[in-house]
Amino acid sequence: MGKIYWDKQVPQNWNNDWDMEYWTIPEQTEYTRTCSHIQMLEYISKLAWNSEYMHIERLFISDLRRVAPLVILSNPRVKTPEEAKETDKTIVYIQGNIHPSEAEGKEAVLMLMRDIALGKHNYLLDKLIIILAPDFNPDGNEAWEVKNTSTFSGTPHIQSIRHNAMDADVNRDAIKMETLNMQGLYENVLNKWDPMVFLDLHSMGRVQHGYSILYAPSYTPTAHPDPRQYTQYTMLPAIKEKAEQEYGCMFYTHADYDWDKWPPEAWDPVAGGYSVEAKFIVNAVGLRNRLSILTETPGHVGFEKRIYASYAFCHCLLEYVHNNGAEIQELCHKTDESIIKEIMEKAPTGELRNWVEGEYTEQDQPCDLYAYPNRKEEYIPGTSIIRHWIGEGEPTLIKGVKDLTKPIGTHDSITPRGYVFPEELTNVAEKLKQHGVKVTQLEYPVQLEGYEYIVDEFEEIKKGWIRLYEMTKLAGGWFKTTKTYPAGSYHVDMAQRLANVAFYCLEPEVGDGLVGWNYFNTYLKSRGAEQNSVVFPVFKYLSLMKIR
Repeated sequence: MGKIYWDKQVPQNWNNDWDMEYWTIPEQTEYTRTCSHIQMLEYISKLAWNSEYMHIERLFISDLRRVAPLVILSNPRVKTPEEAKETDKTIVYIQGNIHPSEAEGKEAVLMLMRDIALGKHNYLLDKLIIILAPDFNPDGNEAWEVKNTSTFSGTPHIQSIRHNAMDADVNRDAIKMETLNMQGLYENVLNKWDPMVFLDLHSMGRVQHGYSILYAPSYTPTAHPDPRQYTQYTMLPAIKEKAEQEYGCMFYTHADYDWDKWPPEAWDPVAGGYSVEAKFIVNAVGLRNRLSILTETPGHVGFEKRIYASYAFCHCLLEYVHNNGAEIQELCHKTDESIIKEIMEKAPTGELRNWVEGEYTEQDQPCDLYAYPNRKEEYIPGTSIIRHWIGEGEPTLIKGVKDLTKPIGTHDSITPRGYVFPEELTNVAEKLKQHGVKVTQLEYPVQLEGYEYIVDEFEEIKKGWIRLYEMTKLAGGWFKTTKTYPAGSYHVDMAQRLANVAFYCLEPEVGDGLVGWNYFNTYLKSRGAEQNSVVFPVFKYLSLMKIR
């Protein structure tokens, strides 16, 4: 077993196999700077001019007209999803910089791109097609600021901001999909290339645990459990073990504990700012029957270690998928097939149900947790800078901590054979299509047997962890009935791969579905929902009959 790099230590010359021509900005500046967007573009261009394995596409154009590139690495090089499908290789997608103040993911992705494109790790392309988006938030990346203090270690000295140019936290946008960033991801990656494995790189700011990365799968209970359980209990433990052996890094599940209590009593994802809601992109990808992972480095350690840990995780993940890609593809495709089969066989009887609410509960066994007991703020002498001091050296091992990283459903509802809603709700239909859900319009009137939801309470609320945002909450109940809908009404046949996406978006009891993100407010208010009980416009049917 290699050395465990607890704090600011990393192996000497861990990444210096390259001539200075190929050094990234952190490497050139002793890890005191991160690259600008134009420097990133220049670096990618340099790699492309020296590698036969790169195909570059446009992921999106930002609000301030910056192009976010998408790099497809493959051997032989592929340019289209159709070409990729013919290879039978597993497609993996990795993105950095969704929050540009957390810049280590961007820099690790660029180093990884170099090491694959120029030969060090190009063996991965024997079985993988690797799609990389180093800078998922170019406008936030280019908003630079200098601080006296930071949630991070002080490096890089000049940092970017978290939000995009429209002041949106992009990692809260995976369902409403209102940012150009997220729209580009769905259009040009998820719906186009359909990667089997998805990785989103973050940093957690000031923490007191003793790990170099925390990781989490998709936790949304509405998603099919098989991809989540494989990710959480098979793939991530294997990556953890390999990272410790090969890189000397300690990884663990993503959560946090109450800093005011020592020793820690509970290891809780909610304390780490991560709910089971699909507004987070990694949770949303789980609804699509694919394997998805969030990582968080500890922000208080040095920039080089944060990059080192992110690089280590990426490489260990790719190694795992390289060795187990056929198994992963089979799992994902079987999940697709089982969802469609269950809809066809069980939905017409009303026996098929899915979760509309969820929470975390205890794992079967408590966990042993590495953590630091000390935390303080102090000025660095001779400067104007406040340092957030957590601890150095080997942390304390706390045994028997309550492990709350098991997601469960808490309230369910009938999964229908399909949904129908009025033609005027074009905004809802278009949003479903952006997600990749198949939506059609009825060519003839139909009579439906199923359930309608009566809205008794309509409430507009403010939610949020870092910034508040407007959301809507409904209360009411389901009633079985028969209804008639005219030609032109929108129709979602649930016998499709993305049935769980449609369910999550359309069910009125889901907290951050399209109801939660205000997509039905205009319709409901026009019917008097603020004063009276009204009928929710989406009808879920068990059987559909054409009216002759």
